[in-house]
Amino acid sequence: MGLQDELTMMQPVVMKIFSKSVRENRLSHGYLLEGSRGTGKKRTALWLAQSLFCLERTETNLACGECANCIRIASHNHPDVHLLEPDGASIKIDQVRALKQELSKRGMESDQKVVIIYDAEKMTVQSANSLLKFIEEPEGGLLLLFLTTNPGQILPTIQSRLQPVTFKSLTFDSLVASLTAAGISEQKARIYASITGSVEEAKTFEEGDWFSDARNVVIKLYEGIHHQGTSPLIIIQESWMPLFKEKDKMALGLELLLLLYRDRLHLTLDENYEPICTAQKEMLGQEALRKSLSETTGEIEKILAAKSKLDSNMNTQLLMEQLVLEIQGR
Repeated sequence: MGLQDELTMMQPVVMKIFSKSVRENRLSHGYLLEGSRGTGKKRTALWLAQSLFCLERTETNLACGECANCIRIASHNHPDVHLLEPDGASIKIDQVRALKQELSKRGMESDQKVVIIYDAEKMTVQSANSLLKFIEEPEGGLLLLFLTTNPGQILPTIQSRLQPVTFKSLTFDSLVASLTAAGISEQKARIYASITGSVEEAKTFEEGDWFSDARNVVIKLYEGIHHQGTSPLIIIQESWMPLFKEKDKMALGLELLLLLYRDRLHLTLDENYEPICTAQKEMLGQEALRKSLSETTGEIEKILAAKSKLDSNMNTQLLMEQLVLEIQGR
C-alpha cells in the first residue's frame, strides 16, 4: 500500500480535500494542519510536497513515492522543500531569517517552493511576526504548511491567514488497519494501538528488540505479582530497572502492565471477551475467576497512581517496589 492510500485510510476527509485541490491546481497558499500527534500531519505535508514535484504523477496517484523527487522529499533532501522545526524549545528568529533568505532566491529546480513548519506553536513572537509578510503577500508558487498540536498557541494574525485543516484522532480500528496495512501482524497491531494513537510511534515499536523484551518483562512481573513465577522484587531489580531506566520508558512499561489488568477486567465482565493480550488469555481468564471486580479495579487504580508519580522526583525503583507490594496487599 502506497503512502497516498495509507493516508486516505487514516484521514479520508483531509485527503479528499487535498487530492481535489491538487488535481484542480487550486491549493491555497497556506494551511494550518492541526491535530494530535500521530494523526498523519507530517506525512501528509510531505505527500503534498511530493504531489507538486512528482515526476510520475498520474490522475489517481498524485505522488508515486518512487521517482527521484519523491525520494528526495521523503528524505528531506529536496532543495525547494524547506523544513523548519524547533531548535531546542522554540523556533527562533535566526532560523526564520535564514529561511527567508533561502526563500528570496529563485527556486533551484522550479518556480515552486514548499515550506513545512513542524511544531508551529513553538515559534517565538518575533519569529512568527517575521513570517507574516510571506503569509500576507505570498509569492506565486509558494506553499506554506504550518503543523501544530495546539493551534490556540499560534498568533491570531497568522491563524487568520491560513486555511485550517483538522486531523481527527485515529480510532482503535483505523489505527489497527493502518498498522496491518504496513505489514504488522494484527496481534501486535492491537497491542500497539492500545498504548499509542500514533502510527509513527507504533512503527518504532517494531524496530529492534526493545519492545519485545519489554513485553516479556511486563508479563513476568504480572506473573510474579500473582505468585506464578519469580519474586516481583527480584524482577524489578534484575530485569525491569535495566530496561525501563528513562521515565518515558517507565511510563510505557506501566501502560503495558495496565493492558494486562484491563484485559482481566473485561474478562471478569464477559468471559467471551477477546483480550488484546491474546497469548495471555488463559492466565488472565483464570485470574478473572479468582479475583473480584473490585480487586481488579483497585489494582488498576494503584498502577494509575504510580504512573502519575513519575513526574515527581521519587526514586523509580522504590516506586515500582511499593506498587507491587500494594497490589499484593502487603
